[in-house]
Amino acid sequence: MFPNQRNLCVRFAGAAGQGLQTAADLLGKAALRSGLYAYSYTDAGSRIRGGLNFSQIRVSTAALMGVVDKCDLLIALSKEAGEKFEDDLAENGAIIGLEQTDHPRSVPFGLEQLARETGSPKVAVTVGLASVCALLGIEQDLIDDLVSTRFSATPKLTETNKKAVSAGYQAVREWAHQQRYQLPLALESAVDRLWLTGHEAISLGAVAGGVKFVAAYPMSPATSNLTDLAAWAQDFGIVVEQAEDEVAAINMVAGASYAGARAMTTTSGGGFCLMTEGISLLGMIEAPAVVVLGQRPGPSTGLPTRTAQGDLHLVLHAGHGFFPRVVLAPRDVADGFEITAQAFDIAERFQVPVFVLTDQLLQDSQAVVASFNVANLPHQRHLLSRDQLNAMEHYQRFAQTDSGVSPLAAPGSSEQVVVVDSDEHDEDGHLIESAQIAKRMAEKRLRKAQHLQQAKLLPEPNIEGDLEGRTLIVSWGSTYQTIAEARAILRQKGQEFAHLHLRQLWPLPEELLRRTFDQSASLVVVEANLNGELATLLRQACLVQADHVLTRVDGRPMNVQELVDRLAGVVLS
Repeated sequence: MFPNQRNLCVRFAGAAGQGLQTAADLLGKAALRSGLYAYSYTDAGSRIRGGLNFSQIRVSTAALMGVVDKCDLLIALSKEAGEKFEDDLAENGAIIGLEQTDHPRSVPFGLEQLARETGSPKVAVTVGLASVCALLGIEQDLIDDLVSTRFSATPKLTETNKKAVSAGYQAVREWAHQQRYQLPLALESAVDRLWLTGHEAISLGAVAGGVKFVAAYPMSPATSNLTDLAAWAQDFGIVVEQAEDEVAAINMVAGASYAGARAMTTTSGGGFCLMTEGISLLGMIEAPAVVVLGQRPGPSTGLPTRTAQGDLHLVLHAGHGFFPRVVLAPRDVADGFEITAQAFDIAERFQVPVFVLTDQLLQDSQAVVASFNVANLPHQRHLLSRDQLNAMEHYQRFAQTDSGVSPLAAPGSSEQVVVVDSDEHDEDGHLIESAQIAKRMAEKRLRKAQHLQQAKLLPEPNIEGDLEGRTLIVSWGSTYQTIAEARAILRQKGQEFAHLHLRQLWPLPEELLRRTFDQSASLVVVEANLNGELATLLRQACLVQADHVLTRVDGRPMNVQELVDRLAGVVLS
């Protein structure tokens, strides 16, 4: 279905600080209000000013959220940007640069001159934004309103930017090829859609999941979750603490969870490494908690503003000693909301840490998505009520049960005593040295892990496409939309394969996977890391060896054309 949809890809390119992301954000909002879809991501270096960055946005008549390598319009806000990215222009693409040039792809106007005529050369990016909106057929009044809202705190700046919008629209009206890039608008379709970043969707999912305590130390790309929830804290009754470091953050989360609050932290790979002792504490005291880990390339500082999927084994094995855990991974912006909301229920229901694996691409990308359906989200708390506690002769925090999941109460809920200890402990929570009790408590944690394996945490993954006798592609995380679009293109060329995307990475649905692998002709795993972390996990847990592992390790996201080319080779082989 994807290839027949009309879309226009726009790349705002230049230096950090030139408003590239602001322009893409405003264009996304304009597309939403015009009844169109949009998907945006940013390629940026680790610097506040300068360098060569871009924000790329696809505006389309249907939800196209795959990353593409070609752009139809290049808004080049520096000479370097024009030279660097001119080869990335699609057929019939155009360059809208600071200066009008004799380049065969250049439009007959320059952004800087038009900006100077408004009184400020700094609004060249707004002229570029306006010219794109005019080419798409978006009404000028709409972008005027968005610009006025964005710069409402500074009336003079608002007026200058509105002049820049007028200049951009006028320049396009005088260009003979202005009709080439128009998309059909559908204003009535804009109802019940949202323009969100991935981190906003995840943060909203945390709110929907009932989070009441957040402690974290800033580390990109997860810092945005901390700032989102801090901004919303008063509205939703959330305590948000920027801790002095990650060690403090995870221990604060453990304390808040013990006290009965739904608690979470956000971090990236290096910060998570510091949390591993605290993660073990959660395992020992069986405290529910949610950890959002925004992946980026490593080791160490790596590429701090780039994307990767290299921390799956880190969260699977973090902490010393055995204790059960759950690992989830949203597949796109909208899925970030549902997965995170579900994570809080799973954590409290089974009294385990739940890790939500995202990455820089998913965290920082933006998309037009349907309004979230909250009707099916779990809203029940899994704490004993005061009446239940008062009816009990004696409460044991770590009581032995067939499932390994003990009754859970918050201290102070009644006169029952709630005890916890980071040492090995008995059923009451008091530390012990008894070999027999230590064995029973270890076996209790193992039973819980086995119970998790059998429990229905998330719906089983769907297999897209006819599987029997065909190649099966297995993926996880933010690669989903790009693979789905590549698959649609290859289907039109007569190359069929099936696609299985995992949102629950641990416990793995091993029975389903083994049954599925037995039906396929070959197995291909697609992931953005060096050594095939999911492929390794499938080999360990399901005893299956992937025929091909397609990876990307340079910190940039896989794109549709890249996967079309690479998948065509393995599907046909």
